[in-house]
Amino acid sequence: MVFCILTIQAFSQHDLIKLNSGWKAKKAVEVVVDGTVISGKDFKFYDWMDAVVPGTVLTTLLHNQKVPDPFFGMNNELIPDIYETGADYYTYWFFDEFKVPELKEGEQVWLKFRGINYSAEMFLNGMKINPDTHEGMYLREKYLITPFLEKGINRLAVLVHPSEPVGAPNGQGGDGIIARSVAMQFTAGWDWICPIRDRNTGIWDEVALEIAGPVDLLDPYVQTKVPGKRVPGGNQAAAIVSTSADLFNSTDMIQSGKLTARCGKVEVSKLVTIPAGEKITVSLPEIKIENPLLWWPNGMGDHPLYQVEFSFVGDNGVLSDIESVNFGIRQTGTRFDDKLHARIFSINGQDVFIKGGNWIASDALLRLSSKRYDTDVRMHAEMNMNMIRVWGGSMTERPEFYDACDKYGIMVWQDLYISGDCNGRWFDPQKKESQERRRAYPDNHSLFINTVIDQVKMLRNHPSLYLWCGGNEYPPPADIAKKLSTDIFPKYDGARYYLEQSTSTDLAKNSLGGNGDGPYSIQNPLNFFTITSFPFNPELGSVGIPNVETMRKIMEEKDLVLPTQHGENPTWSYHKYIPYDNFIDQYGKSDGIEDFCKKAQLVNYEQYRALQEGFNAGMWTTYSGMLVWKNQNPWTALRGQFYDVFLEQNGGFYGYQHGAKPLHLQLNLNDSSVCLVNQTFFNLKDLTVSAEQFNIHGNTLSKDQYTTSILANKVSVLKKIKTPDPKESVYFLRLKVMDKDNQIKDENFYWLSEPGKSYEKLNELKQATLESELKTNTKGVKSVIIRNPGKETAFFIRLKILRENGGELALPVFFSDNYITLLPGESREVSVDCSQLPESISLKSLWFELEGWNVKNYSLKME
Repeated sequence: MVFCILTIQAFSQHDLIKLNSGWKAKKAVEVVVDGTVISGKDFKFYDWMDAVVPGTVLTTLLHNQKVPDPFFGMNNELIPDIYETGADYYTYWFFDEFKVPELKEGEQVWLKFRGINYSAEMFLNGMKINPDTHEGMYLREKYLITPFLEKGINRLAVLVHPSEPVGAPNGQGGDGIIARSVAMQFTAGWDWICPIRDRNTGIWDEVALEIAGPVDLLDPYVQTKVPGKRVPGGNQAAAIVSTSADLFNSTDMIQSGKLTARCGKVEVSKLVTIPAGEKITVSLPEIKIENPLLWWPNGMGDHPLYQVEFSFVGDNGVLSDIESVNFGIRQTGTRFDDKLHARIFSINGQDVFIKGGNWIASDALLRLSSKRYDTDVRMHAEMNMNMIRVWGGSMTERPEFYDACDKYGIMVWQDLYISGDCNGRWFDPQKKESQERRRAYPDNHSLFINTVIDQVKMLRNHPSLYLWCGGNEYPPPADIAKKLSTDIFPKYDGARYYLEQSTSTDLAKNSLGGNGDGPYSIQNPLNFFTITSFPFNPELGSVGIPNVETMRKIMEEKDLVLPTQHGENPTWSYHKYIPYDNFIDQYGKSDGIEDFCKKAQLVNYEQYRALQEGFNAGMWTTYSGMLVWKNQNPWTALRGQFYDVFLEQNGGFYGYQHGAKPLHLQLNLNDSSVCLVNQTFFNLKDLTVSAEQFNIHGNTLSKDQYTTSILANKVSVLKKIKTPDPKESVYFLRLKVMDKDNQIKDENFYWLSEPGKSYEKLNELKQATLESELKTNTKGVKSVIIRNPGKETAFFIRLKILRENGGELALPVFFSDNYITLLPGESREVSVDCSQLPESISLKSLWFELEGWNVKNYSLKME
């Protein structure tokens, strides 16, 4: 069998050599020899599969077409579950070969694993290299392999076992047994996902070689202090940067030298001596940054990054190791407001109203990449969110996820590996063990603690990492919780806030003194204004049916049968559909899947805009923030999402985007008042507010215009909207706010109905024919100008990009706005960004297409 050998032709000292190709795999029970033989020179490979590394057993099987796509239809039912087969079925050998460049005197080679699920034994060139069995999904491992290396080809064999016990699937974390391990709990199934059959067993994260000198520089740490209350832009008072690093002496001799940290032209250093075989932590003198560029959350300001270069040079003048750290200059803060009964979070001295959502994973099968992370996080930034919560039934997210959050200004709330469902918050008859037993999970408390220490060190330099949380809806066991709060976090990441659980009363208290989250089903939009939620709600969810193109990617045409009051098609249920109650029918009975999905986008848009606007209305008087459950799904689910697993945004994406704009003019549904929301840190004067009402055909019913001002980070209730003549049972309201130069800063378009009336009158709209024109400005940014030259309103216009005329959607694409409405004679310019499309898609083949409620489909070639 021929292997792809990774050879470094031109090696730069201290580079990371990723082992991400050429891997092979085979089920362990089919291999009759051990790792010393497999990694030996004479072992012959028969019937080994090409393996996906980083990846899982299931992604390798999928790559080799041994299993069907579990994301489609009911295919997941065709894949054996580990609970039924036993762990041996998904226990696999993984094998790779590599070469290393010629080593200089004193250089050492390290083999690094950033994530193996769950336990593993490693062999290199006929020798076992890990003295202790690796255990734990998230714990990084690093092995000194210089003594095991051979000239030419080196042979690496890794035996990976699933976690045990794996537990029965389905339910909220299955029977709960999955939580006895320090692993991803949702793989046993949840109310939004079906079980991952191998529980994501495999070498799921990066494998790499690192070459360093006798002293290895580990876990460099950068902390920043930004004293005082700051505002974005302008000259800034100085900031303080503190740096430290661990140094490990990999030799049997004392090593001495100089540790240096360099930031721009500023350099600090310290002379150190490291005993043989020991590791020390070295703190360096503070660095003062004059007039720093501060890191601000999305919508508040820019998010610039600095870099510190750490290096260790021995007494002989030879560079031993070097590491670079990107960081942002900012200071976090938090306090509990007794009047609000909620915790308030701040950046650089400014209170930040939290607008965000919950995150599970980029992909349920852990097919992760920097590019996908960048697209995922940009989705959140485009929606004007400023925080993502990484939910506790999932994982500590990868550095590439945090890189994207750093770039886009998204603060991250990172849960640890605890959930109320699996870890015993509630009595649950579906769980195998008692509530009290589950409260002691996981079985290995030392592994949990060591994993947290390791992951904190991996992530703590990211300015986007805002807080740590002990668990989802429940804290870790008492001994773990105490050690985390009094020892681990103060020692390893003392500047960040630690919350014991997501529903802690340290986060918020309701009127009865407790706290919670939810609900998770569709709501009357009015409820978001009239029913008070938790002062800070960490989970508030709703519906999320995608567009029809996605529905056809999820299931066969025969299964695209509309749900009724008696239930839905089994495939819909399998993909966790939750009902829309009568909200879709308010627009008239759907006559097929396309009509149903089109109307669902209207409901999605209205639902999520109202959700955020309800919280806006109570900013700082009732609420300090809210996190939607959830922003996306890591598989083909039919609930709780702004965009689907294929990266296509639904109506809820753009509804929320409008509701969450930092400067926003909205209609408070409870009393029909116009409300101006300023979530920026600047006082704004000489603003012009416009409120226009139209009948559905675009004829003006009323118009009001006036000037106003608003203080920074405040809400101002303005005039009330007068309800039009009752004969206008459905009507439009357009709100605009403009600056002193008459530039539109926010525009919000509502379709409204008389109380108790449906929206079926919208079906009286005649067909509208649109015109469009593509533009490219001097910076290469593309946009489309859409015109409505007719005499009828063009309602709820959807923009999309196709791979070819009449072909599949090209994804992902970012529009500056979508699902827009043009009254007769109006036009709108919308920017179109196709820069994150896969390289396999030719930009020359793309077509722009329009469709809408009453719009004749229109397409135009992009070039």
